[in-house]
Amino acid sequence: MKGIPLSMLVPNTYFDEPVYLDKSYILLTPDSTVAPELVRRLQKWKYSQVFTDGKPKDTPSYLSGADKNSIAPQTIDEDIRDAKQVAVARKFIGEFQGFTAALFAKFAAEGTLNLAEVTEWVKKTIQVVRDCKDCVLLSLEVTADADRYLVTHAVNTTVLALAIGDYLKAPPHRLIELGNACMLHEIGMTKIPESLQRSARRLSAEERKAMIAHTAMGYRILKGFSAPENVALAALEHHERVDGSGYPRNLAGEKITEYARIIAVACSYDAMVSRRPYRAQSIGGHSAIKEFLQKSRKQYDDRALKALVYTLSVYPVGTPVLLTNGGKAVVVKTDPAAPRYPVVRVIVDPEGKTVSAPPLVQTSEAKGIGIARALDADEARDLLAKA
Repeated sequence: MKGIPLSMLVPNTYFDEPVYLDKSYILLTPDSTVAPELVRRLQKWKYSQVFTDGKPKDTPSYLSGADKNSIAPQTIDEDIRDAKQVAVARKFIGEFQGFTAALFAKFAAEGTLNLAEVTEWVKKTIQVVRDCKDCVLLSLEVTADADRYLVTHAVNTTVLALAIGDYLKAPPHRLIELGNACMLHEIGMTKIPESLQRSARRLSAEERKAMIAHTAMGYRILKGFSAPENVALAALEHHERVDGSGYPRNLAGEKITEYARIIAVACSYDAMVSRRPYRAQSIGGHSAIKEFLQKSRKQYDDRALKALVYTLSVYPVGTPVLLTNGGKAVVVKTDPAAPRYPVVRVIVDPEGKTVSAPPLVQTSEAKGIGIARALDADEARDLLAKA
């Protein structure tokens, strides 16, 4: 290796061989951009040179000719910050699930429901969604465990509904009501026999009638605890559909309350992407969005559905994708202004090699790199094993 002056570390360029701080400490890999913050830190630490056998270049190998401006450079501090935000979001979701499990268990055992505590958790969730939407969406859980499904479904749909409500610019008091309604929209299911909730077989007409009754039970439960009418109606109406095909009253259009229309979208999306006893695998976020847009659009409120698509993007956070240059990546950030072009973390380059320091790339058709398609289940499993 030869020593090169610090001046050769030009921000936002690359080296075709590793760059070392000393004989053993790798500073940059061929896939890592020279971040401006890195140069400033080396200057601050009084380093005058680094070591490499490589030469500087404008783009890394995985871009294969794509515009270097499609890179979303990340400093060391930003990587650490993102990791911390994800950890905080996962901790919050775990605590939220714990509260929800205790809430439902206490209601089942004692018949009590503390709406004030629910409101406090909804307020916390609103703040978390606003502070780090992508991190908290990435932290949502899918499960095949029937014992936990009501809990995870309540938490997941509440986060999704609040993200939709925030996109729609709902005022704070409306967001709180929406969150309360979503947290408790399935409370009537606690009165349904577990054998029906766990069933992986097709239900009989009588069993389906019993399951459908959970909406009316939920309404009566919430009214019994003096919940606002629109919160209780959300429990009653969250299975209604704007084309009149839902239940229990076959309501259509704006006859369905606004909260119920929003929750219907969040609830249905979570049901699609979650693993259940009667479905071994989820269909994935991208497939769920396509299902909404191509087959089920007439069933859902246009504003709520558009808000879901623009909040999650066409390729939701966590979706493994094939890039147009042949590389493979995972979606890590979305942009409501450009739902088809999220930020991805590249895991495999176009030559099929695992990238040693996975970079962030802003997909963009204009800049030469986009998403060709979402990976299928087997491809996704193989990619995530390498991440």
